[in-house]
Formats: sequence, structure tokens, C-alpha cells
Amino acid sequence: MTEQLLTVNELADYLKKPTSWVYDNAREIPHMRVGREYRFRLSEVNLWLEVTRGGVPLKYLR
Repeated sequence: MTEQLLTVNELADYLKKPTSWVYDNAREIPHMRVGREYRFRLSEVNLWLEVTRGGVPLKYLR
């Protein structure tokens, strides 16, 4: 089974950020284009968050 792709709105909800923030940072966030729209794999976004946050990986904070 393939991983579901998130829309900009769904990713913004997940990150608790406005959609404008997602668009402003889309060059940094791993994504793909489907036509003119952005789509995001949650696993790639979570890995990106882990790598870009610095410090101790989240798995060690639990």
C-alpha cells in the first residue's frame, strides 16, 4: 500500500501553521507537484522536521 499524500491544507493542520506558511516554506519542505498543486508525504515531512530541528532526535525524548 502506498502512503497517502497530504494537501497543503492538511499539512498546515498537521503542523498547526497557516497555509501561507506552508507555501512560503515549500522550497524547504519535501514535496511533489501534482499539476499545479503541492503534495506531501507525511513520513518525508516528519524526517525533514527531525533533521532540521537540530539537537536531540525526538525518538530519544520519549
